[in-house]
Amino acid sequence: MPKIVDHDRYRKELLFKSFDLFAEKGYAAITMRQIAQGLGVSTGTLYHYFPSKEALFEQLVAELSEVDILNFSSRLKGKDLIEQTQGGFALFEEHRDYFLKQTLLMIDFYQHQRREGKDVSEIFKRVCDQAEKTMSAILGIDDPQILMFMMSLVDGLLLQELYGHRKVDYQAQAKLLSEMLTLYFEKYKLTPKNHEP
Repeated sequence: MPKIVDHDRYRKELLFKSFDLFAEKGYAAITMRQIAQGLGVSTGTLYHYFPSKEALFEQLVAELSEVDILNFSSRLKGKDLIEQTQGGFALFEEHRDYFLKQTLLMIDFYQHQRREGKDVSEIFKRVCDQAEKTMSAILGIDDPQILMFMMSLVDGLLLQELYGHRKVDYQAQAKLLSEMLTLYFEKYKLTPKNHEP
């Protein structure tokens, strides 16, 4: 009896396993042949699922983003703003190495695209839009400027880690952010939608 293969599941397995290969060598340096060898599959198999390294990487970014959003959503839903901020930053701290690798890979991909004369990948725009929509829904905040500020803060903290300046105290940053947001909401008499009495 022939073996039945769930192609979508297998494709996702290949994607997730490729993350460490990309992180180890960098997007620009690794080849499809090296990825196939690292995954223990033929180059033909890899090309069957992904027409190019760019397509593989973009699908990886989309899948990782989906998993990240699910993790944050399940951890933060139904909590107040302070608990959400602390929980979100705790998740970053728990998976610090993963998020650092992810950031470096996205920067490497961006640089490679620019060297090739290509525009910024649509996948980055879609991932950022989806992250913003999810944050808005979870936190009950509609103001795009606040959402951008929060996302930029997290990105900036990851860069501080990369610079090696000092180890980031994520809980201290969470406390500071939640206090800032509380004061902001009080000053402008705003209440996040999810936190209305």
